[in-house]
Amino acid sequence: MPLVRAYIALGSNLGDRLGQMQSALKALAADDRLKVLQISPVYENCAVGMGEANDFLNAMVGVETSMAPLALLDYCLEVESQLGRVSKGEWAPRSIDLDIIAYGDEIIEHERLKVPHPRIAERDFVVHPLCAIAPNLEILGQSIAHLAASLPMDRLKLYELKLEIV
Repeated sequence: MPLVRAYIALGSNLGDRLGQMQSALKALAADDRLKVLQISPVYENCAVGMGEANDFLNAMVGVETSMAPLALLDYCLEVESQLGRVSKGEWAPRSIDLDIIAYGDEIIEHERLKVPHPRIAERDFVVHPLCAIAPNLEILGQSIAHLAASLPMDRLKLYELKLEIV
């Protein structure tokens, strides 16, 4: 299979948030079917729709992969499971969350995977990290830079620590 550029969002709001994200990044980088090309800064934001939940840390990685979309999804779910994530519903706190935001220029409408992510234009915690590494990426007929310009960073702030491949 030819190599495809994909973007994966990393997020955590339980336990050692940055440590969980760092472990997920390490697992992604260790798989020979993908290569991590870019790592965004880390952002912190309040958990939306979760009541009194801890704040999230969020980042974005750009990868080049030979995996098909569903194989990449399965690998992301495997990494989450290895890191101890227990699914408690869509709007629940999580130790680690990996979401495929874009997969090349493909539009995927599968029961298990929708790409580009259907709510990307509403999510500052996805758009701003993605804009930091791929401002010219076109999603939904608009550049990520344009989407970022229309989403204020009211609830989003740059985190002082960074993710890195170790």
